[in-house]
Amino acid sequence: QGVDVLVCNAGAITPKRTITPEGFEVTLASQLIFGCHLLSALCVPLLRRRASAGGDPRVIFVSSGGMYNGKFPSWEMANSEPTASGGMPKYNPELAYVYAKRGQVLLAEKLSERHAADGPAIPFVSCHPGWTDTPGVEGWLGSGKVALAPLRTLWQGTEGIAWLCTCPGAELEAGAFYLDRKPRTKHLAGPFFTEGSFTKNSPEEVAELMERLDKSIAPWCKETDGGKQ
Repeated sequence: QGVDVLVCNAGAITPKRTITPEGFEVTLASQLIFGCHLLSALCVPLLRRRASAGGDPRVIFVSSGGMYNGKFPSWEMANSEPTASGGMPKYNPELAYVYAKRGQVLLAEKLSERHAADGPAIPFVSCHPGWTDTPGVEGWLGSGKVALAPLRTLWQGTEGIAWLCTCPGAELEAGAFYLDRKPRTKHLAGPFFTEGSFTKNSPEEVAELMERLDKSIAPWCKETDGGKQ
């Protein structure tokens, strides 16, 4: 019958640089390349089957408010690749997380555009669960998590995601970034937390990101047009 909902919920801060056997920095790989792009690409035929049968499928990328801290950098920086001089850039675990989570927001936008005119529409959205008291936050911040207080309970953090899974598809804004059942601004770098431009990527930068992502998953997606879902 196909797939009704795909939720890509991978999220972790990796304390030291780790490279996968495929040559990708593990934060980028687990939370963007494979954890979102590859997994959703492999599920698209099943999502389309469900839509063709009268279903209401959708894909949800669980991002983070951490993505507000920056735009997606060059692929080489995000993937922690050697510099032009051959040296290794300093690895920053928090920024690696920011890059992956910003990438999820951009990916949801572009995949929604791809599917708008390509067979049954499949909305892709991203979301922020709010700052939630999880083992991951405890391990990352320890007693410093008080800076994020009041933290949400697990139920409060998952309620908005559950709503995205079950609401009528007509109520979803494809490509949007959600918090508490509502689309939110994707950039808070303006005066007094208004919409700004500091964390915005140019169309050319986004196009390069998508090209790199498509190329990265192509070996596993020969039946989905080389990764272009």
